Amino acid sequence: MTMNPPEALPENHDSQPQAPIEPPLEACCNSGCYPCIFDVYTEELQQYRLDLAAWQARQGGAAAAPESI
Repeated sequence: MTMNPPEALPENHDSQPQAPIEPPLEACCNSGCYPCIFDVYTEELQQYRLDLAAWQARQGGAAAAPESI
């Protein structure tokens, strides 16, 4: 793994959060396990939305509108 020296990083390295990837329906085993893969996805999606709103606020509201998720 190559590490970039601190001076090689951009001054504003506050990157936009990335949406979690929705698992395919067949990823669920249908055994009622907890947490279900879809429960985990829902939690990740909620956190992403919070992170995105905070990121947009830090960007001064000039960021693009979030994709419809």
